[in-house]
Amino acid sequence: MSFNHIVIQNILRDKWTYISYFLSSVFSILVFFFFLITAFHPMMDAIDPNSSLGIAMILCSMIVYIFSFIFIVYSMLAFLKKKTKSLGVFIIAGASTKQVRKMVFRENMLIAFAAIITAIVVGLIVSPLFLMVVKNVLEADSFGMYVPVQAIAMTIILFSVLFFIVSKITTRFIKKEEAVQLLKADVTQEKLIRPTPWRLLLSLLVSAALLLPLKVSPDVVESLGIVYLMILFTSLLMTIYIILTQGILFTIRRLQKSASYYKKTNMLFVSNLQAKGNSHAHVIYLLSILLLAVFMTTSVLYSSYYNVEENTEAVYPYSFQYISLPDHPIEKVQQDIEFMETTLEQTEGDVDAYQSAFKTDEDRRIGFMSNTNFNALGTHEAITLNDNEYYVVAGNEGIIPNTDAIQDYVDDPLQYVGLEERMILVSGFRAVYYVIPDAIYETIHYPEYHVFAYELKDWTEKRDVAEKIESQIMTEPDERYVSSKISLYADELFVKRIMFFIGFMLSLIFLSAAMSILYFYLQTSLAGEKEKYLGIRKIGLSMKEISVIVTRELSILIFVPFTMAAILLFTVLFSIREALSPSFFQMTTVGVGIILLLFTLSFFIIRKAYFKKLVE
Repeated sequence: MSFNHIVIQNILRDKWTYISYFLSSVFSILVFFFFLITAFHPMMDAIDPNSSLGIAMILCSMIVYIFSFIFIVYSMLAFLKKKTKSLGVFIIAGASTKQVRKMVFRENMLIAFAAIITAIVVGLIVSPLFLMVVKNVLEADSFGMYVPVQAIAMTIILFSVLFFIVSKITTRFIKKEEAVQLLKADVTQEKLIRPTPWRLLLSLLVSAALLLPLKVSPDVVESLGIVYLMILFTSLLMTIYIILTQGILFTIRRLQKSASYYKKTNMLFVSNLQAKGNSHAHVIYLLSILLLAVFMTTSVLYSSYYNVEENTEAVYPYSFQYISLPDHPIEKVQQDIEFMETTLEQTEGDVDAYQSAFKTDEDRRIGFMSNTNFNALGTHEAITLNDNEYYVVAGNEGIIPNTDAIQDYVDDPLQYVGLEERMILVSGFRAVYYVIPDAIYETIHYPEYHVFAYELKDWTEKRDVAEKIESQIMTEPDERYVSSKISLYADELFVKRIMFFIGFMLSLIFLSAAMSILYFYLQTSLAGEKEKYLGIRKIGLSMKEISVIVTRELSILIFVPFTMAAILLFTVLFSIREALSPSFFQMTTVGVGIILLLFTLSFFIIRKAYFKKLVE
């Protein structure tokens, strides 16, 4: 029998162990392949790789790949743990450590090759349906089928390298001197959770101290940048783990002291929980972090997509805005305006039209607007100023402007009467606008800009009108500035949809990893649990009583991580509630509810399958 024949026979005789590892690998590769099919689609050529969206696509590709690396390492370690007994038998039978490592390496590379090919074939078969879904999500008519040569090549290369590295690394964990321990690994008792009150207190204090600058010293946070965030992130992860382990220990001790401890199967359940507390804590912790990542990627990205219309109106108040500069010939202005109004009249009929003007100090980017010209615009309530009063309008969305600079331009001091934070013209065109009485406006000697603005009903659905006007009238830096919230909305919506798609793919990876971790945990502990429950049945426990214990244990493994992740998510959202809209919380609640429903269905399926394997 050749060495390769032993490798193949070893796989076939323990096929269910290999199949679970194979399927988890296929799913990881498949998600990455789908991501690359989208990223390399010809339509994506329109995205500048140096833009924020282009950088986000690259970063997300790296995150998916790095996470796949971590996930496959975890899967392989879990796979090796499950095979510890058979590997120990090989070593006890006389195989050298080098031979066992070589055998496991070849097994892994064989599975890797099969997983890569399977994932790509399945991906190519499903890709038309996948691209059709992406097309509907992005609302991009040109997002059709193509031959993803780059995606195929990159998937093969990257995952071949990944599996090669992972196989080389993980096989190093197999050592000859541990052969006996490997053989007896299934009867090794794990360590119990120890009380660590000082470690818990220290971790809470450190995390609180690191969180404090977010509220009181944003400048410090900004100056430290990514270093601060990485330290904070690490500290929070450690604190969550310590809280979880100590919380499990506290719960066990409370249950042991409760009056119902000796009733029915409670004592057996609590003793089992105490014996497996450490491994349960590890799994619950990993699932909680992965579920939190799922919640954050889906809820946050979908909510940003949900508020695009509101955010667009905040920075671009009009469907169309045309600003004519002083040197722009009046004949060309009349020609442009006539074209715009004729187009709008032919396509939309009556529209709300506004004309106004303002003078500006180009060096300081300050605009001066008369009371009459301010009231002529239609995004705010009209005001009436006395001869010695002025009103301030913000020029940039979200930035409070200087309210006193007007005093540098008038002979007699004026009295400040109020601030308009909403944009009256496109955000960022001027730093601030000072609304002053008409008589004082005439004394300001700066070039005057003329404004023509138009507002359409149901403007979000007028993309064709915007394209027609913008095909003829575009911004000319020395003549005119043309802007449209319709175009901005369409562009922003496309970006948000791409981001939502990326978030969905990432959440899919995180969710699959969570389910795989749970699956491998149950699989690796199944043999030991079968022996334990066989002994318990011999002392008289009924199947119903065993079912109750198993149901409780699976409930802890599935619903405790979900609850922890939901609590962490809403704690974060509540702490930044001022920056969020009510719709954000509504959509987040709906998303969490959907995942809870999926988890509940998964719980019943897992419970039925696991209990059947446990008692068969």
